[in-house]
Amino acid sequence: MEKLNITFCSTPDYTGNAKELYNYMIDKYKDKMNFIWAVKSDEKKELLKQKNIKSVVIGTDEFKKQMKKTDVFFTTHCNLTGDINKKSLYIELWHGVSSKKLGFMMNNISEQDSSWYDSLSYSIDYFIVPSEFWKLIFACRFRLDLKQILPIGYPKLKNIKNKDAKKNLEQIIDCKLDKYKKIIFYTPTFRKGCGRKGDSKFGKNILNLEEYDEKELEKYLEKNKYLLCIKKHPSEESNFLNKFKNTDNIKLIKEEYLSKAGYDIYNILDAADVLITDYSSLGMEFLYLNKNVIYLDTDKEEYMKNRGICYENFDFWTSNTGVSKYDDFIKLIDKYLKDDKFLFQEKKEMFFGNIKDGGCKDICDYFFTADGRIKEGITRIDNINRRYKSMELKYLKEESKKKQYEELYKLKEKELKDIYNSKAWKLAEKLRKIKKKIFRWGKIWRI
Repeated sequence: MEKLNITFCSTPDYTGNAKELYNYMIDKYKDKMNFIWAVKSDEKKELLKQKNIKSVVIGTDEFKKQMKKTDVFFTTHCNLTGDINKKSLYIELWHGVSSKKLGFMMNNISEQDSSWYDSLSYSIDYFIVPSEFWKLIFACRFRLDLKQILPIGYPKLKNIKNKDAKKNLEQIIDCKLDKYKKIIFYTPTFRKGCGRKGDSKFGKNILNLEEYDEKELEKYLEKNKYLLCIKKHPSEESNFLNKFKNTDNIKLIKEEYLSKAGYDIYNILDAADVLITDYSSLGMEFLYLNKNVIYLDTDKEEYMKNRGICYENFDFWTSNTGVSKYDDFIKLIDKYLKDDKFLFQEKKEMFFGNIKDGGCKDICDYFFTADGRIKEGITRIDNINRRYKSMELKYLKEESKKKQYEELYKLKEKELKDIYNSKAWKLAEKLRKIKKKIFRWGKIWRI
């Protein structure tokens, strides 16, 4: 019996929901399936090879061959929708659940974004979300049928509770943690995207707070023996590095170091006692650890105008805990770190339902039989039809534009012929010939 070929892809490579599901599946199905990762560099391919993980570099001939024989795709950023084949099943795990508007829900969706999301709606077969709460939201974001959205898992939660988190963090920031009483993580959201200049302006200070005093913050952290770890989004880290220097109580978590260690943010997240964020999905995920979150809303109005918050209500998502001023921020830090009471239990249950072990078992049981076959009833016929429809629509748009240009060309050609055959044009031509003769004879006369 021929084995299924399963291709995984994530951003960054080998991280998040795809990584956790892969680790579960390779243990569950062992030799019953063929697994491979699509990665973005030869360096990452070499790192995975050292872990005995098969991979191909996107864009190479080897990658193209693999795409043609892939039976099932699992991705986190719709990474490979342009590389699917007629027979493949495309399952999107996505990379985060958050309050911000995405896709067709965005207030000011760019033409580039709109075109990309439109192609995705015809490529995705199934979309995995962590609870019933997210079904309608993701249906609107991607213009998908509710039946395509399955509230059965969020694999990255499998190892979010990590007993080695502090040990892993020490390795990443090269610093012993036993001298600190509490650890604070700060993870602001990604503010740029496909065709967008930015969802809102990020402040000049590292926490984007009003009435902020960096010296006061450092004194506060030093006095209380707190460590603040800043983790910028991988796509925006490089701009931040030029402005930031590590201190004894403020450290930067670099994506480069995480990647080299074979980690992602979820290998160290449990090391934090409290999380600071704004609109990032990490704010939701941190609640799974029964730990509190501080939400910064300094640019809330601008962000809601440019990007948008689902239900247009930031307080709903944060349970009215948003802060913008430095003093209010410090008060919340004191409250959360000196009182361990978890304040977001209802939100946690709504966002993640009853997920256990990241839902990896439920995902596999939904799509595959025990012997590694695609279950009966998981059809790909509609998927093929939708893809052909997408290609047909694209072809019709191109043909329509081509026809418009042809008609415009014919119209302009007729206009030129009419001008050329007009009495005015013929008279103008006679005058040009006379002018040319006069100019020539004048030149001869001057000689």
